[in-house]
Parts: sequence; structure tokens; C-alpha cells
Amino acid sequence: MPDTSHNSIYLDRLSSALVGAVEDGRIGLPRFVRWLERVDGEAVGDELVTDALDICNRVFGSSPTRQHRSGDGVKHQTLQAVWSNGSSALISFAPAGDRSAAGPEIMLLGSSGAMYFDGALGGSPTVEQVGRS
Repeated sequence: MPDTSHNSIYLDRLSSALVGAVEDGRIGLPRFVRWLERVDGEAVGDELVTDALDICNRVFGSSPTRQHRSGDGVKHQTLQAVWSNGSSALISFAPAGDRSAAGPEIMLLGSSGAMYFDGALGGSPTVEQVGRS
């Protein structure tokens, strides 16, 4: 994850890219988000999972009707969420172990395509759309 001073800008760019793919119709209707994030340092705070959920809320256009959090609250946290239209998300944060491996791996599946983001490989240049027919 980027350092705190750049975190807000980073999340805004990431949110814009994911929401933009939905608004532009590039992936069809959003159905599933898998967000796996490896973070620098030892602690994984609730705010990281909450920030990711807020972005998923923008992608799906509402808040989830069900959610379940698990993990120890320090080293690992996972959130499973389901929205009223059947869309869902799996969000998981854990320590990277190796600083170079830090960053998100996000997959957004839609009804007619997908979008992948791998922050560990450099961020926005690796965002790509696949599978649109």
C-alpha cells in the first residue's frame, strides 16, 4: 500500500478506474470484486478494509445487505459482502512479508468483461480490460 501521504490520491485513482469501467459499460453490470491486498508493516487496520468496501459500494452503487468480517484484526482481515442485487465482494488484507510484493490485486468481474489491477506490478499501467464480447 502506498505511504499515508499518498493514500488518498491512490484510492481516488483506483476508485475512479474501477467505477469508470462500470460507468463506461466496458465490463457490463458489475457482479464480483476480489480484492487481495498485501500491506507493508505488521498491522492491518480496520480502516483499510473499510476504504476498500467504500470503493466496492461505489462500484455496485449501494451498500451491502450482508457482510461478514473475519481475521485476527492485527495481521489479517477478510470481509465477505453481498449486495441486494446478488453482487458480491471478497476483500482480504494481510502483511506482504516482502516490501516489493506490497499492493492490491483486484479483479472486477462484470456481465460482459473483467478488469484486473495489480498494484505490486506498478499500479495503473497494469489495469486492463479483458473478455468483452
